Amino acid sequence: MQLFTDYLAVMLVGLSSGFVILAHYLYRNPEPGDRQAWAAGFFAAGLLGLVTSVPMIVNWPLPGSYNIAFGEPALYLSVAFVGAGITLALRWDPLIPALYGFFGGLLAVVVGIRIGDLGMTSQPALTSIGYIAAGIGGMLTLPAINWRKQRGIAIVAAIFLGIAAVVFLFTGYAGYWGHLAQFAKWVPK
Repeated sequence: MQLFTDYLAVMLVGLSSGFVILAHYLYRNPEPGDRQAWAAGFFAAGLLGLVTSVPMIVNWPLPGSYNIAFGEPALYLSVAFVGAGITLALRWDPLIPALYGFFGGLLAVVVGIRIGDLGMTSQPALTSIGYIAAGIGGMLTLPAINWRKQRGIAIVAAIFLGIAAVVFLFTGYAGYWGHLAQFAKWVPK
């Protein structure tokens, strides 16, 4: 049995934590002087995403276009999270990372629709829902930050991000469950 290197599970769990942090940030709606507390969380989610998505794009460890479907959106989202972390740490206005994230949200919606259309993954409908929810949450982050006094937008964005987090946490932890059994007896040759 050849080792199949698959770090998708940790990628999904890490980026899901970023969705939860973003949802919490939008829900709490911190004043400019109180935003630094979220910087480390965004940076950590982004860093783990970068460490896993870049090799996925370069080495293609997954079968076929799964590397595109998971690696490229993860890279985009990871850069947005790192940018948000730096922005908040330096006490800059988070509008620019939110603007950048809007286009990543649109990317997630497109990929989610295509995953469902192609029947990719073992649960294409669930995966599609996760991507579309993440995308809508990402796109709504821009108006939620731009019009921060309109709390309804932030709450709707947080709900979509929460849905995405639940879907991808389920998928990531199910991946761990299966991979631990699949590779339990594997030894290097």
